[in-house]
Amino acid sequence: MKLHRPAGISVSFVISLIMAASLPAQAATACFAATKVYRIHPLRGGADSKDSWSVRGDAFNQCVRRAEAADRILRAHYPETLYALSLTSTIGCHAC
Repeated sequence: MKLHRPAGISVSFVISLIMAASLPAQAATACFAATKVYRIHPLRGGADSKDSWSVRGDAFNQCVRRAEAADRILRAHYPETLYALSLTSTIGCHAC
């Protein structure tokens, strides 16, 4: 099965820009990160696609909030679809 990416700006690119804009100017002493890669299957037919997001935070709670926001944005971008997580996804936020 060949996965096709939708035309236009990907959700992961938009989320990366949002997260980069919110990073503090100085380096943080702690780092937490999370990543999810999805296979997206439209319920009303059409080709499967693949999309992902990756977030970082200076604290565990910040990482979790960003990961939850990234998931909401991705799911809103693909209404009426089924999602399957890739094995390359991380489960929760972990230390960088």
